[in-house]
Amino acid sequence: MDILNEFKEYLEKNYDTVGERNTIEAYLRDVKQFITYFKKEFNEDIIDFSRADYTEFKIYMKDKKSYKFSTINRKTASLSIYENFLIENKIRKEDTKIIKKRDFYKIDRPYITRDMLPNNTIKKVRLKAGKENKRDYAMFILLDVGGLRVSELLALEVERDIDFRMYSIHIIGKGNKIRSIFMEQIIYEAIMDYLPEREKMLNGRENKYLFVSNKTANTGKKMSRTSINKLLEKYCIKVQESKINPHIMRHDSATGKYEEGYTDMMLKKFLGQTSNVTDIYTHPGGEKYRESKQ
Repeated sequence: MDILNEFKEYLEKNYDTVGERNTIEAYLRDVKQFITYFKKEFNEDIIDFSRADYTEFKIYMKDKKSYKFSTINRKTASLSIYENFLIENKIRKEDTKIIKKRDFYKIDRPYITRDMLPNNTIKKVRLKAGKENKRDYAMFILLDVGGLRVSELLALEVERDIDFRMYSIHIIGKGNKIRSIFMEQIIYEAIMDYLPEREKMLNGRENKYLFVSNKTANTGKKMSRTSINKLLEKYCIKVQESKINPHIMRHDSATGKYEEGYTDMMLKKFLGQTSNVTDIYTHPGGEKYRESKQ
C-alpha cells in the first residue's frame, strides 16, 4: 500500500525523535487495520475517509471486535494522526478534521498513591544495582528520581544533554518537546561515578549516547528498551521481589514529587506531560492536594 509507505515516512519525520519505534508501528498497524477493514467488508480501496466511514469502523471495533474503550481510543488517536497526514499533504481536499474530541471515550483512571506502588522493591533494586553495576544504578536513578520515560533515558547524549556546570539535564520528549530537569545530587553523583566505567567500556570507540553496553559500544547505537526491561527483571529476581518496569519507576518519581509539594503545573512540566494524566498522582485524597487548595 503506497499510502501506508507515505504515512510511515511522515511518522518517521514527525514522531521518531526519541526512537519511538513501538509508537510508530502501532500507528501503522491501526491505520492498516482501518484500510483493510473497508477492503474486506465493502471491497473498497479507501485512502481518505468520511465521518460515516469512521463511525462504521468504530461500531465494528466496539460491537464486533469487543475492544476495550482504551484500545478504541488508541486506534482513534492513530486515525486522527493519519488525518493530519492527509491534510498536510493535500490528499484531503478540505482542511477539516473529522475526528473530534468527543469521539474519545472518557475513561476513569485509577488514582495512585505511593503506598500502592512497589516502593520497597524499587529501593531494593536501586540498592542492589548500586553495589553491583554503576551504569545500571545511574539508569535506575534517572528513571526513579528523574522521572524519565525509558525512551528519553536511552536517547540521552553526553555532550548535548548533560550539563554538569548548570546541574541540568535536557530531555527530548514526545513530539520533539524539550524540557530540562534539575540534576539532583543523587543523579549527579550516579552519572559521575558511571562515566569512568563508560570510558572503559568504549575503550577509545565513539558513542554519543550516555548509556552504552558492550554491544552498543561496537555499533554506536542506543541500548534497546528490551535490555532495560531485562535488567530490571534480573535485579527483581536477585532481590526476590515481584517484577517492576520502567514506567512504575516513573510513577514512583511523580508521586514522590507531588508529596514533596509539587503543584499540578510543576508536575506536568517535570514529566513532560500536556494532558491531565498527572491527576492519577494528585487526587483529592492526598494531604498535599488539600493543602494546596487552602
